[in-house]
Amino acid sequence: MTQNSSMNAHDKPHYFAALDGFRGVLALMIAIYHTMWMSHINSTILYTNGPVLVDLFFVFSGFLMFTLYDGHLNTGAQGRAFIKRRFARIYPIHFIMLLVAFLYAFARLAAHWVGLATVTPGEIMPFEAGAAETWQSFLSNLTLTQSMGLHDHLSYNMPSWTVSVEFWTYFVFLGMMLWLRPKKAWHFGVIAMLIAVNYYILSGLKPDMNFHYDLGFWRCLGGFFTGVLVSYAYRKVLPKYQKIDMAYGSATLIECFALAVLVGFVIYLPGKAQFFIAPVAFIFVLGFSFDMGVISRFMGTRPLRYLGRISYSVYMVHILFALIFSIGAEKLLPELFGSEWNASQIPGDLLLIPYLGLVLFCAHLSYKYIEMPGRKAILAYDLSAKLKHLRSGKA
Repeated sequence: MTQNSSMNAHDKPHYFAALDGFRGVLALMIAIYHTMWMSHINSTILYTNGPVLVDLFFVFSGFLMFTLYDGHLNTGAQGRAFIKRRFARIYPIHFIMLLVAFLYAFARLAAHWVGLATVTPGEIMPFEAGAAETWQSFLSNLTLTQSMGLHDHLSYNMPSWTVSVEFWTYFVFLGMMLWLRPKKAWHFGVIAMLIAVNYYILSGLKPDMNFHYDLGFWRCLGGFFTGVLVSYAYRKVLPKYQKIDMAYGSATLIECFALAVLVGFVIYLPGKAQFFIAPVAFIFVLGFSFDMGVISRFMGTRPLRYLGRISYSVYMVHILFALIFSIGAEKLLPELFGSEWNASQIPGDLLLIPYLGLVLFCAHLSYKYIEMPGRKAILAYDLSAKLKHLRSGKA
């Protein structure tokens, strides 16, 4: 594919291989972060401060949406088609994993009813007062409103909070594209100032970037529209960047710098400093958007490209297996190897191998048998035609 600074939804878009590879790696990192046993990986400071890396997903989305749709969201019909495409992309696997989490909540109840488990002090069972898993939270998860400030907790498939806030961010993006589409440099300057104000206000309300169910929507807006700024910068810089790279071969150095900025930021700037994620993410995503350096070539290798392709499924299915492996480790391994079974954390490292293997295998299956068929089914369904048919009285 050729590089094209004016890509849109109707042209054959450039595939950002490195960014897709990083998307897959980040999904795996999140799967490891949510494990509840100690290992040499999740005990590092990179993981301790790691929740801020979730915001890169929002930046990736904003970058791709503006790159693909700039100039091609001009009418109501195009806007409806856009929302339908985004809904088809995110909802099928969300819906299935919500049902799985719902059944898991009932399985917990059943295990206590038949005597397979006992209620530990302080434990709140699903659908009881104070529980996260209630009929109300099930309905909010079903309507993708679970992280729009309606609850004081995460519930069911907890990582899906990002799906909730990103879905509603699409409507903000669509409104901007229909009525206030940025075209000039100062327009993007205004967006940058609004992003800065957003993060400044959030920094006064939260100790760091690890929040979700209450103000997650504003967190997503900051990341998503940072991605819009990256897309604009990419379009302006690309022609010059190609010439510089051809003359000096500097792409790899730029990529090393972008990666070092991100890793250094996560490790050395915790707490309130995390609210400076926007410029850091801007440097990182822009640095790898050109796919010209050695790191980009590695991140664009076939295995990592496929990992990027199934990354959404990895993100959505992993929490169930994290729970299962954690319960198994807590119940079985102390009996087999003693209470200090993981004192060296090496057994915890080894446990990651079957865990990640199972996550990847199930993500492959969910991508093939849930994501893709579900997407095709939603896109093929003509709701307007059905409504016209019903109004005509021929149903």
